[in-house]
Amino acid sequence: MSADPSSAGYFGRALCGRGRLYEGRVLLRDFAHDSRDSSAISRTLVLMRVRRLLADDVSLIATIDRSEHVDVQYRVIDGRLTEQPVAMSEIPTWDPTGSGPHSVAAQVDFCTSLIADGAVLLGAFDEEKPVGLAVVDRSFEARLAWLAFLHVSRPHRRRGAARALWAAAVDLALAAGAKAIYVSAVPTGSAVGFYLRQGCRLADPAHPALYAKEPEDIHLVRSLP
Repeated sequence: MSADPSSAGYFGRALCGRGRLYEGRVLLRDFAHDSRDSSAISRTLVLMRVRRLLADDVSLIATIDRSEHVDVQYRVIDGRLTEQPVAMSEIPTWDPTGSGPHSVAAQVDFCTSLIADGAVLLGAFDEEKPVGLAVVDRSFEARLAWLAFLHVSRPHRRRGAARALWAAAVDLALAAGAKAIYVSAVPTGSAVGFYLRQGCRLADPAHPALYAKEPEDIHLVRSLP
């Protein structure tokens, strides 16, 4: 299952540092995002709260609008990230009623199975409104964490939610003793660009089991301090 911040590129600056980790459905970190328009006339300070959620909260996936317009698509050729013709310029929302691979049901089943095996569900909230979700397996392999899912709802992108979720996932991975975090990103310019900006690089080699599940994804890894 791809991890896709869906045009959640981060603009502005973080106004707070690393938060303390807690257990249960409580605040993991506050993340302030200073958003200005191109003319710098107005300024909005958006506070994204990232919380560790309960297993039942996986139903919030149905509230995420994963649709996006795609301008750039990538493929790895001979170990290099190479731009390709865009195969689908308009990615639709998840199917709300079906059971196919791009349905809400399929996403819920995927995340539920991971959470049952010990992965953590994270939610980004603008006030009390859920705007993004992530699932991180802190101990996917020895010293390797896996960010298995990251999506931010289309109306709330470019406001720091994806970066806040990523930062919380890294916190959890570090606390579990991981030395690296792995992600297979959908091959769009927005998703790949986001992870590259977080310090990820092409996985060489790609994880064989994860690559077999998502061969069209861009497989990335980031070393952790």
